[in-house]
Amino acid sequence: MTWQQLPSLRLLIPFLSGIIIYNSLGGLMRYPFHLTAQVLFFLIVFALSKKKSPDFSFIRIWGLWLTLTLIQLGYLVSFSHDMQNDPQHLEQSEGLKKNTYIATLVSPAKMTKKSMSATLEIHSVSDSIINQRRVSGKIISYFQLDTFATKLEYGDQIIFNAQINKFDLPLNPEAFDVGKFYSSKNIYHQVYIPSGNWEKIRESQGNFLYELIYKFRQHLLKVLKQHLFTPNEYAVASALILGSKDKLSSEIRNAYAETGAMHVLAVSGLHIGILMFMLNFILGLKSNSGKWWKKIKLIILLSILWSFALLTGASASVLRAATMFSFIIIGQAVDRKTNIYNSLGASAFILLLINPLLLYDIGFQLSYVALGGIIYLHPKIYKLWYIENKIGHWIWSGVALSVSAQIAVLPLGLYYFNQFPVFFWLSGVVVTAVAGIILGLGLFLLLFNGIPVLGTLLGYLLYASIWFMNSLIFMIQKLPGAVWEGFWLEPWQVFSWYFVLISSLVFLRKRKLKWAYLPLMTIILLFCHRVYLNYYQQNQSYLCIYHCRKNTLFSCIYGKKAITFANADIIDSPQLSYSQQRHLWSLGVSENRVYNLEDSVSNRTLSYKDMKGQIKGKRIFLYTGDDVYKKAYIPLEIDYVLIMGNPKLKSIKQISELCNYKKIIFDHSNSLWKRKKWKEECGALGIDFIDITKEGAFITDI
Repeated sequence: MTWQQLPSLRLLIPFLSGIIIYNSLGGLMRYPFHLTAQVLFFLIVFALSKKKSPDFSFIRIWGLWLTLTLIQLGYLVSFSHDMQNDPQHLEQSEGLKKNTYIATLVSPAKMTKKSMSATLEIHSVSDSIINQRRVSGKIISYFQLDTFATKLEYGDQIIFNAQINKFDLPLNPEAFDVGKFYSSKNIYHQVYIPSGNWEKIRESQGNFLYELIYKFRQHLLKVLKQHLFTPNEYAVASALILGSKDKLSSEIRNAYAETGAMHVLAVSGLHIGILMFMLNFILGLKSNSGKWWKKIKLIILLSILWSFALLTGASASVLRAATMFSFIIIGQAVDRKTNIYNSLGASAFILLLINPLLLYDIGFQLSYVALGGIIYLHPKIYKLWYIENKIGHWIWSGVALSVSAQIAVLPLGLYYFNQFPVFFWLSGVVVTAVAGIILGLGLFLLLFNGIPVLGTLLGYLLYASIWFMNSLIFMIQKLPGAVWEGFWLEPWQVFSWYFVLISSLVFLRKRKLKWAYLPLMTIILLFCHRVYLNYYQQNQSYLCIYHCRKNTLFSCIYGKKAITFANADIIDSPQLSYSQQRHLWSLGVSENRVYNLEDSVSNRTLSYKDMKGQIKGKRIFLYTGDDVYKKAYIPLEIDYVLIMGNPKLKSIKQISELCNYKKIIFDHSNSLWKRKKWKEECGALGIDFIDITKEGAFITDI
């Protein structure tokens, strides 16, 4: 297959470039610039094409113009889709403040521990009855949990009084950036709405089709709930069959993620493929294959395909699969042989033309890269070993499928998730086999639930299948060395490794030595960077005081080891890992020992006792207001004083009686009003201070 035989990919690459350029430059180039540039491009290309010279190729010149046009198209589509460019968008407001807003729920409300969350689309804002103006924009809302909030549904229009805020920047280095995540969904603000500050004024103001889908989906979830009486089995069924993942516990999420089987809980090409296979089998039972039946079959397949895609949430992976299968189904109906690579590129082009922000969706990236790897690598890996036994043949085919997908997504997986599931090949075989059975049983249960005996039987079979799959996944998770953690890649390294992968495949195909230089030189570059980074990390020394909600958390890092001190309540808790783990991985820390704040630790680098520590000449003093500190006769020489535990501190001057210090640090274990009072006093006295709750983690190189 030649490059000329892949027109959709040739069109897709410059279009992608335009989207990436917009993401890098923003809206600097407006429509008049693009119109002028387009006219100039056309005139130059037209003039060149008129030259009768062997140095010029007519096709290549017009190909250049088409490439530039597609780059512009990608840029302009991104510009028009970005809601921030709307003059009435919240982002254009002169400072967000507490106002009265009218908005509509454009997503179903989901219950969390303390609130109901939903996406709102803002229509208008007013700071008085007279002064009311139109605004636009979507926001993430959190309603205080009460009886009225639990009754909110898609399409409800509400009026509320609250202050809308932008998403906070992460307060710890390398922490998950919520704002960046939601910006890929065209959402840039959030709001918390207390009870009594909102009122529902209308119902059914959303899209009629989506409202119908959400209600039908809720009905189907209730059917599953009737037959699946344990939380894990119900949660997995909801995710696998209907794409509803909000019921998955952290335990089940971790188990599937650490075994490389998380993709089965997100409706994707696997599910769409199984559904299409079942439908084709059922419709293929009809012997009549005339022209009218082909048209009817086409309509049935496309209708069910897109209904299922919308019903399961229309995620990026589902849209990719649905679009690709649509091309295949239409091609078969008109007796045209389809090229899978062209279908892949065409589906990406269409989806990005509709929503260019999908390019930055993790599911979109993983879905396309994984499928591309499967299409190209699976036949080649599969041919490496021929097995005559049917069961062995089927198992090897599943392993080859898992390996090809894993090779393709490996750099992206390490970049986003910082871990490698060692037994992905084993879980892949298990999941592929059982997921098809579960999806089939689930769909038949939803169809025939009204038949008492059949519905009950299908319910028991579905429960047993999911329980069996969950048990195997938990078993694989507990195998020694099931997951390797701590990988850290920068974006340029991800691109470099994909360059190595692609250039290596070209070398293996061409089988010429000159093609080996590209991957070899790139690997040498990556290896040199790894050697330099390893040397730097072996000699690093940091004191890191992290932001940890309502707690104190700090680490002393020397080389690739860290000693962490934290409140006893959060040791071994997800909160501690969430606050510091990604930062430690980015520094190459492979060993982290966690101690209680009241423990004592002493080694050649660190000495810590009685809330006082010294690491390589830097001294830190944890002030809690205990009486023991007031009995000191000689002021201590301290670099950093960390005020923690919300002490009864009347004046900052009291600390000066205990020690001579350079900087005062306040963390989140202190109340808001005390931090505000202390900061005002520090400002008046000229004392250098840091408020971690506002400025983020304090990290100093020692």
